[in-house]
Amino acid sequence: MPSSGTARRIARIGWRANGDSFDVALVVNRLLAAGGRAWRVVRSVDGADAGDYVVEASPGQFDALAHLRVALESSHAPVPDDAVPLARPAVRLFAGTASKYPYFAYYALCLLRLGIDYVACDGASLAQSALDDANLLILPGGFATWGIDAAEDAPGADARVRAFLADGGAAIGSCGGAFYFSAGRPAWTGTANANPLYTHEYLQSGVAIVSIALREGSLALGCPPTIDVPYYHGPIYDVLGEGVDVAATYHAFVLPGRLAIDNPLGRDQFEREMQGKPAILLANGARGRAVLFSPHPEMGDLIRKYIALDGYVRHYLPIRGAQTMRDTLRHYRVTDAPSFRLVLNAVHSLLDERLARHVPDRPAALHDVELSLRPVEACRRTLDALPDFGGGDEGDLLRDVAARIAARLETISPRLAAAIASPRGIEGLVLSWKHLSTTMAEHRVSSDATVAQRLMETDLAVSLVECWTRAADVDRALGSA
Repeated sequence: MPSSGTARRIARIGWRANGDSFDVALVVNRLLAAGGRAWRVVRSVDGADAGDYVVEASPGQFDALAHLRVALESSHAPVPDDAVPLARPAVRLFAGTASKYPYFAYYALCLLRLGIDYVACDGASLAQSALDDANLLILPGGFATWGIDAAEDAPGADARVRAFLADGGAAIGSCGGAFYFSAGRPAWTGTANANPLYTHEYLQSGVAIVSIALREGSLALGCPPTIDVPYYHGPIYDVLGEGVDVAATYHAFVLPGRLAIDNPLGRDQFEREMQGKPAILLANGARGRAVLFSPHPEMGDLIRKYIALDGYVRHYLPIRGAQTMRDTLRHYRVTDAPSFRLVLNAVHSLLDERLARHVPDRPAALHDVELSLRPVEACRRTLDALPDFGGGDEGDLLRDVAARIAARLETISPRLAAAIASPRGIEGLVLSWKHLSTTMAEHRVSSDATVAQRLMETDLAVSLVECWTRAADVDRALGSA
């Protein structure tokens, strides 16, 4: 707790006062990255809701946050005794050939929107020193199911991950990443002592939007009782061993999906094999600490939007008309997806300052890294490659979706150009931008992809540009304070 003689001040940042915008998480995590301190309120008290924050920052930083239109409430009261002190996330995001673009990019989007910078890693770097100065490893969906050594021909990666977890490091895995942190197959870490159904032949489940029911605990702070999330063949758990708690269960079937993988999960199979079964596991035992997401909270409204476009919208277009369907698509919150709160809560739960692995301070500058506008060029190329949408209401609807994505790109591009032209103060974000610049420029949407998938990947790319730029804007504001 700060001493009373310091020039730094205490303030509360509340979700309700900021319209539940993820700008709340953005500024808190960027303050942590800048060397500030933050606590998470775990119970409603004195006007603060569970999940709100108490932060310590300089007067200039508070002025900068006010300029960014983040509502703050100055506080003369001490930090609540049971508030959880938060450690600065030092995240390694797995982005090798076993989780290439766009697999890792959904997590990149989610993390950047939450204000959490990351360093991308692959199997080879994991086998070396990538985890030495990290406290959190995130494994997205992809093919870590086979083990990282085998999937990436990177001997030593699996052993290094195990050593990282044994040394106090923490992990988050979604879908394939959750399989990897489970038990029952060679190369898996066994962090969660639970062996899923379909451990190897995982395509026997399917693709859908599903509802999960949250149980009381740290992952549920600030969330409604149920949240809708995309599901893509994630592990289905039943019998659990010691050291494993259930944070959420599968609750209801919402919508079948064919996006990217034409393998829809059926309602009957969901109700027979998944309903009531664990959807999120919390593991804390001899093999480390981890949060395992069977579904994909990081995919959020982006994937939901285009699964809906592929089925729901096409079905109801002749029934309710183009304007209603246009509004349906327009109001998905791609960069403010409700399920992002689950990822945020998972990070905070694992990085309680009292439990988190100590990591050294971030280097002051990265002078030798050149920033570029290649991701913007990649977005424009992807937009230009969109097919002819044809005539009629459906064609008009698709053109409207594409036009809105293009307009967002042109709106954000000048701000991005300003940030990378004068990168002082955004050193913590430089490596993520360098990695995105390479991977986005190299990626090509398959010519066999459906229109929905083409639009989804275009939307993803522009959203990445938006969220990185917003984080850079906050860093520049805080750095100049």
